[in-house]
Amino acid sequence: MDKNILHHADFPRSNKYDPMWIIENEMGPNPLWLTEFLTEPFDLKPGMRVLDLGSGKGITSVFLAREFGVQVYAADFDEWKGWTSPEIRWNNAKENGVEHLVIPIKADARKLPFAEGFFDAIVCVDSYFYYGKNDGDFENIIRFLRPGGKIGMVIPGFMKDVSSGVPDYIKEFLGDELWTWETLPWWKNLWEKTNLATIDIADTLKDGCALWQRWDETLDSVGKHSAPDEIEDFKRDKGEYMGFLRLVATKG
Repeated sequence: MDKNILHHADFPRSNKYDPMWIIENEMGPNPLWLTEFLTEPFDLKPGMRVLDLGSGKGITSVFLAREFGVQVYAADFDEWKGWTSPEIRWNNAKENGVEHLVIPIKADARKLPFAEGFFDAIVCVDSYFYYGKNDGDFENIIRFLRPGGKIGMVIPGFMKDVSSGVPDYIKEFLGDELWTWETLPWWKNLWEKTNLATIDIADTLKDGCALWQRWDETLDSVGKHSAPDEIEDFKRDKGEYMGFLRLVATKG
C-alpha cells in the first residue's frame, strides 16, 4: 500500500501513522483525522489525564498518548458485535509503545466509574451522539472533568436546518441512525442550557463530506469496504447536508 494514501495537508500529525493500521482498526470515518481536528484547541500537555470516551479499538487513544504524552483512559461499552474490547485497545497501545500511558477499560458512558473532577480533558470522537442526546447526559459526563478542563466532541451531523425534512438519499444513507444526527445549533443549545460550561468552539470540519468520501474511496481501493451507493451519496450531497460538527467547551 502507498504509505501516503491517507496523507492530507490539514492533518500533519495523522500523516505519521501507518495507513493500513488505521484502516484495519476503523469503525467509521478516519478517526485520526477527526481526533486531530478535535484536539487542536485543547492545549494538551504531558501528565494530563484524558478520558477518551467511546474509544472503539483504541487508535484514538494511541494518537492522544503518542502526540501529547497524556495519560489516556480508553473507555468504551464494548457492545459492537465483538468488534471492540479492552484487550483490543490494550494490544494497540502495546504495539505502538504507549502501554504506559493508555488504560483500557470497559465502561458505560452513563455509569462512568471515576471520581468527580478526575480528568483534565474529555474527548469524544465519532461517538457522542450515541450516549449524549438526552437531557442530563452532558451533566453526567462533565462532572468527571475538573473545573477549567475542556470537553469536546466531533460527530457527523447536518450542515443546515432540516426541520422541513431531508432528501430521500439522506434517509437511505443513515437508515436506522437517522435519529442520531442533529445540527450544530441543536447540540450547542443542549450543552449551553446546562450552564455548566462555556462554549469555546462550535464549528464544522472544512470539506467534511469530501473527506468522508475520500476515506470510503480509500477503503474500497484496498478491498476493505464496498459501498458504492454511499460514495455516490457523498458526491451528490457535496457537503450541503452531510459533514462533521465540533463542539469544545470549558467547564465552569
